[in-house]
Amino acid sequence: MKNAAFDEFVKSQQVPADPEIDWNKERDEWLGRLNELYERIEEFLKEYIASGQIQVTSDVIGLNEENIGAYSAPQVTLKIGRKQVKLQPVGTLLIGSKGRVDVVGPTGTVSSLMLIDSKATRLSDMFKVYVGVGGKPPVIPKAATREIKWEWKMVTRPPERRFIELTQDTFFQMILEVSNG
Repeated sequence: MKNAAFDEFVKSQQVPADPEIDWNKERDEWLGRLNELYERIEEFLKEYIASGQIQVTSDVIGLNEENIGAYSAPQVTLKIGRKQVKLQPVGTLLIGSKGRVDVVGPTGTVSSLMLIDSKATRLSDMFKVYVGVGGKPPVIPKAATREIKWEWKMVTRPPERRFIELTQDTFFQMILEVSNG
């Protein structure tokens, strides 16, 4: 003997299965975007590299992320005279982003580059919370499910974390900041 109210409740609580995630594809996409970032930075610095004023070296570091596991990723070091600036990949499975690279200068100062939604300008833009009412799942507006265009942006320091377009000028400013220049 079925209870209609209970039967309806059970049906309403069923959640469709999440699509299978190809973690190798996620890792490979991240590594591809990381290489694109490094190529872009080398393009910013090309005249300094060509004149020998900046040397760019790359080595491999190990990363380990939940679901993806252990893998190798490139890390770039910029040698500017006696100073070195490292671009250290952190990972791809980060809340609200598709990846982060820390920029570490000789003073230990860290800035970050994040692969985030191109429309994001502040930290609050990365998170939207939808709440269901009366035990029902939330209704998510169609605009909230749009295709995201991922873009590398610089992150400003606290207290107000903002995202700034990564350009040659903003990158140079970041290098000056982490180098105490």
